Amino acid sequence: MLIHKVSLTEMMSRIHEPGYSPGNVLDRYMERYRQLEPHIHAFVPEHEVETRLDSEKALLERTSSGAARKPDLLGIPVAIKDLLHVDGLPTRAGSQLSAELLAGAQGSLVTKLRALGAVIAGKTVTEEFAYNGPIATRNPHNTAHTPGGSSAGSAAAVAAGLCPLAVGTQTLRSVIAPASFCGVVGFKPSYGRVPLDGVLLFSPSFDTVGFFTQDLPDMEAAAAVLVPDWEAGAAEVSRKPVLGIPKGVYMELMSAEVKGVFETQIAGLERLGYEIRYADMPWEDELIYGNAMLRFIEGELAREHEHRFAEHRAEYGLPVQEAILRGQQIPEEELEQYRTRQQMLRQGLMELMEQEGIDLWVSPAQGGTAPKIEERNTGWAGMPAVWGFAGLPSVSLPAATLGGLPLGFQCIGGYGEDEALLAWARQLWPHLTYETGTGA
Repeated sequence: MLIHKVSLTEMMSRIHEPGYSPGNVLDRYMERYRQLEPHIHAFVPEHEVETRLDSEKALLERTSSGAARKPDLLGIPVAIKDLLHVDGLPTRAGSQLSAELLAGAQGSLVTKLRALGAVIAGKTVTEEFAYNGPIATRNPHNTAHTPGGSSAGSAAAVAAGLCPLAVGTQTLRSVIAPASFCGVVGFKPSYGRVPLDGVLLFSPSFDTVGFFTQDLPDMEAAAAVLVPDWEAGAAEVSRKPVLGIPKGVYMELMSAEVKGVFETQIAGLERLGYEIRYADMPWEDELIYGNAMLRFIEGELAREHEHRFAEHRAEYGLPVQEAILRGQQIPEEELEQYRTRQQMLRQGLMELMEQEGIDLWVSPAQGGTAPKIEERNTGWAGMPAVWGFAGLPSVSLPAATLGGLPLGFQCIGGYGEDEALLAWARQLWPHLTYETGTGA
C-alpha cells in the first residue's frame, strides 16, 4: 500500500501562518514524488519536472513575500488530467497524436488555480481521449489493481498523497469510478457548473470537470474557491436528508458482495433515523442496460475528432478508432433525440424528488472493487452514468473496504444543488464505514 495522508484544508490554513514558505511545500511534494511516482505512474512523464517546479517555486517565493493577503492555494500542488490545456505543458490525452495537433488555450479553471497560487504538479494519466486504451497508472492500495478510468492518474495521485487536490473529467464514470477504486472523494458537479473552456472534449453533452481530494472537508474547501458562484452557506444541514433508492434494474448492476455492503450501510442509516424511500424511476430500463448512452457519446466523439481523424486515423488506438467509426454512422437526428431525452430525464428526476420528498439519491459508486490490471477493465458505467446523462451532481465517498480494496458510496443531488449535496454527504459519511477482508 502506497498511501500518504495529505490534507488540503490543513495546507490552506498554514498559508497565513508567519514564516510560511511555498518553497518548503514544493520540496516536500518532490520528496514524495521521487518516492512514490515510480510505483504509481500517476503522471504523464515529464523530463524536467524538477526544473519546472524549481522555477515556479522561485517565482512564488518572490511574489508572495510581503504580500498583504496571500492567495488561498499558495504553493499547493494540484494535478491536472491530461485533457485540460495548461500553458507550458503539452496536452497528449493519452494518445499517440502529436501535441501540436492537440494544442489549445489554457482554460479558466487552470487560470484560476494559478491565480490562487496553486502549482501545477503535472499532467495526470488518462485513457486515450478519456475513452479507452492502456494506462501505466497503478492503484496505490494494491498495485496489482487498476486505479479506474479515465481520470486514473488524478485519483491515484490524491490517494497516494502526492498532492491534496486533482482535477479530472467525467463523461460516463471517469470521476466516480476511480474515486471509488482509489478510496478518495470524487466530486462531479452539475453539468455546466464548471466551465469546459480549455478542455479537450470527448462528448460535450456529458463532459463535466470534477475534482479529487482525500476527504470531504477538503472537497468543500476546493469547491468554495474553484466552482463558480459557490455558496457554502446555502446548504441546509439542520435536518437529516431523505434518501432515495431506485427501484428496478439499476440496483442489480453490482456484485452480491457490494449489494450486501450497501444494504448494511442503509440499515445502519435507518437505525440512526434516516428515512429511505424506494422510487420507480423516470427512465426506461433500456437506458440502463442498452447502448443508448454509448451511441450518444460515440456519436459526439466522432464529431469532435472529425478533422483530426480524417488525416491521422492510423495514430489513434484501435478502441478509439472503432468508436469513432461507429459514431460516424449515427445520424445527427438521433443525437438530437438523445439530447432531448437528457433534458426530459433531468426534469423528470427533479419532479420525482419533489413529489417524493427525496433530498439525495444513494447507491454504491461502482458494482465492484478495482479489477486486476490484467482484466483490462477500468470501471463500470452502470452506477454513475445515468445521473451524468441527466446532468445531476454526484460524489463518491470512501466508505467501505472489501478484500482490502476501497468501495465508494455514491450520493446524487438535485441539478444545481451541489452545495447541499456536499453538505449532506458530510453528514452521512461518518455513518457509512464498512470493512471486511484483507485482500491478496
